[in-house]
Amino acid sequence: MTNKITLKVITEKRSDAIYICNKSLIQNLQKKDADIKVIFLNNRLLQSSLFNFILGVVNTIRIISMINRNDIVLFTDPLSFNLLASILIPNKKYVIFYHYEKDPFYYKYLPFISYKKVLDKFNGIICISNFALSQLDSLGVNIKKCRAIYYGIDHSLFKPSTSKTYPYDYILSVGSEEPRKNMENVLKTFQILIKDYPNLKLLKVGEANGHNRKKTMHYIEELQLTKSVIFTDYVKEEELPQIYSGAKLLLFPSLLEGFGLPIVEAMACGCPVITSDRNPMKELVGTEQYTVNPLDPNDIAAECKKILLDDVYRQTLIDNGLLRAKGFNWEKTANEVYEYMTKQM
Repeated sequence: MTNKITLKVITEKRSDAIYICNKSLIQNLQKKDADIKVIFLNNRLLQSSLFNFILGVVNTIRIISMINRNDIVLFTDPLSFNLLASILIPNKKYVIFYHYEKDPFYYKYLPFISYKKVLDKFNGIICISNFALSQLDSLGVNIKKCRAIYYGIDHSLFKPSTSKTYPYDYILSVGSEEPRKNMENVLKTFQILIKDYPNLKLLKVGEANGHNRKKTMHYIEELQLTKSVIFTDYVKEEELPQIYSGAKLLLFPSLLEGFGLPIVEAMACGCPVITSDRNPMKELVGTEQYTVNPLDPNDIAAECKKILLDDVYRQTLIDNGLLRAKGFNWEKTANEVYEYMTKQM
């Protein structure tokens, strides 16, 4: 009789969509016939970045002491300092990879260690899109040990709703306001739209740090949109389906994503999606939604107007999106992740 597999999942406290995804993945892994243990780390206890970095170092050492010899280990954050613990454990180990912009800053202070060298030490890497897989290939990582496994959504939560959260017509923007989210062109697009739709609002859901919010407000003032843009900041996950369902469309012309969770959430709620003609955004929507040049506000606005003007076209996008979204679910994701990590056991 074989012993039950022990899977140790290393995850940490975050305040973004990745945290929600990690939580959902872990919950569905725990439904498997395996011993799933979660090592939950909080590297952001205080406002001080120096203190939090020291805490990250301490937590990295703690990880090593909490891993048993035969455990299979899964790291859920490829950019965390805690990932360095993987170098010092001999276990069979995996990491989830989102997207690549540049090496985390601390690698330049570590002699003889690079981000690629750390990734090379893993038995396998789970990429959340084919685009993420292609980025690893570009980095020179051996992609024969990598596998693209899409993230999912909770379909019992994300589904069309007839309840209205807001009394006005709005288009929706969901996410942080980092430069890669392309807020400048979101706002330039909206400026074009309100010339024909003066009562339309842009609803911006999601928190932003002080620096990025300041830049967003600068664009809003420069484009004279102060009265037309509404910020909700953090919204509870259970409130999102109503917000998606009530929107005329989701505007998501991001420049870089690992996955693009709002795209799938919106489609599942019957909200048309306009997103970038780049991967992984294009990869997620397939041919079910129209994609645009994220650097051209006129191109983006033209597609928005088509949706706002043509009810038949809008309904076609809704129907196609609902069908497309069914392919993304957490049970399927957890099954594929678990099978991938245990296939050689």
